[in-house]
Amino acid sequence: MTENLLDNSAAIVERLAGLGSPHVAALETYAKALRHTYGEVPHFDPFDGGIDARLLFLLSTPGPSSAAIRFTSRDNPTGTARTLRRLFAVSRVSRRDTVLWNAVPWTLPRRGRALGLPSSRDRAAARVILPDLLDLMPRLEAVVLLGAVAGALAEQVRERVAAVLTAPHPSPANLAADRSAFGRLEQAFTEAAALCRTEGATDLRLEH
Repeated sequence: MTENLLDNSAAIVERLAGLGSPHVAALETYAKALRHTYGEVPHFDPFDGGIDARLLFLLSTPGPSSAAIRFTSRDNPTGTARTLRRLFAVSRVSRRDTVLWNAVPWTLPRRGRALGLPSSRDRAAARVILPDLLDLMPRLEAVVLLGAVAGALAEQVRERVAAVLTAPHPSPANLAADRSAFGRLEQAFTEAAALCRTEGATDLRLEH
């Protein structure tokens, strides 16, 4: 396993080779079905825990990228991913306990130089498709919703997962605009890590 960011062909080829692994194959089938309906959807990262993960971290939408093959990953060469790597390291969340994904997992049309925003139709579709993802992950103990787009899915999550945590989105723009954002992110990640180390975690319900 390389430790390289997903900014070179060797790292990408290695991730592609892992997509057929038992822990991630069902998630890839889910993503493939979404591609047929919604267009470009990045791959899950096979270096994460897959269906055996105990924590799901939901961002908003796929970020900007010129890569031909994309993954939703902490190892992407972006500012948001850099913050995620820092948060995972500080909270000492085991990678095998996590999956990273987006509330609206398909790539949205750009608005000039800016990322496109999810429409009401995108948000409604996100509510419909999320339960199928959660059903693929029977060991989930908590879902961490990062940002307003993901936070809007809290009701759907509560129906299937015992613990729900919310925190700001870890994008550079959001962190620059809100000085308290990183502290709240760190708290949510630390509490999520604690759930994985605490017996009876499935009896907890947390919100922030």
